[in-house]
Amino acid sequence: MAASVADFKLAGVAAGFTLGFGFLTTWQVIKQTASHPRPHRSPFIVMVWGEILANIGIGVVGWLFLERIIPLGIPVLCSLLGFWVFEIHFLIQIVINRIMVVAEKRRQVVIVRWSVAAFLTLINIAVFCIWVPAHLDPPPSEQYVIANRYWDRTSKILILLVDAALNIWFVLVVQHRLVKHHGLSKYTPLVRFNIFLIFLSIGLDALLIGLMSLQNQLVYIQFHPVVYMVKLNIELAMAELLKEAARLPVVSYSDNGVYTRCFASPIQHDPGQGGCIGNNSKEGIHKAIDFKICIEEAKERTVQEVV
Repeated sequence: MAASVADFKLAGVAAGFTLGFGFLTTWQVIKQTASHPRPHRSPFIVMVWGEILANIGIGVVGWLFLERIIPLGIPVLCSLLGFWVFEIHFLIQIVINRIMVVAEKRRQVVIVRWSVAAFLTLINIAVFCIWVPAHLDPPPSEQYVIANRYWDRTSKILILLVDAALNIWFVLVVQHRLVKHHGLSKYTPLVRFNIFLIFLSIGLDALLIGLMSLQNQLVYIQFHPVVYMVKLNIELAMAELLKEAARLPVVSYSDNGVYTRCFASPIQHDPGQGGCIGNNSKEGIHKAIDFKICIEEAKERTVQEVV
């Protein structure tokens, strides 16, 4: 799997985009992590940094192989897949964290979180069993190469469907729970932005699937950090938009005398259980997971709070 001049050109383009998006994303995360009193206890911050490190790992290992500094073998292939596993899981869990902020039934989201993690793990195991032998030189059997030709694309399509389904779920929750049911039109831009995100995410995943036609698969892998760094940047923007929308309290009245009030409320964590104590004065991206959207409906002093 020797690298040609064209391979180096494509890899250079991918590396340039990765550095560009990576610098902007990392600088934003550095500033907001510094403002967090306990960043190591914030799952969101940990996952964001994990996503960045996984992207860097894929880019570095792939480039070292293209430069023939390290030989192709099981350690290189397994390390690339290892970084890919963390890259996939961290980003999907960040999306699920966003859903948990607006969802009414948190237990349902927790079940989905673990179900998705288990499903992706099964995909990862299958990829390890097929992709690594198929890319050895020579492969132990031609059957691995044939199986990988179909399974590699299938696994990417399955991940695409999971990502799209989670984003569609988020749109439906915001649209029906906050906008339609409670008349909170301030969340309409969030719905529109997430619809754009769905199409962009599908487009990026489709781009990756299309790049799988490249003759040198390790050049294709160099585009993984580009795609997932862009996705991470979008997730940070989405978290910021959600935070800003939730900060603004909204009170609406109906004809029957019922009023609805929506506001952002910090989540209080038990210090013994980890996390940080919510505080309205704190800044940083931890706000994306350390607050809940509360909806109060009251009539004759009856209040319902939805988490």
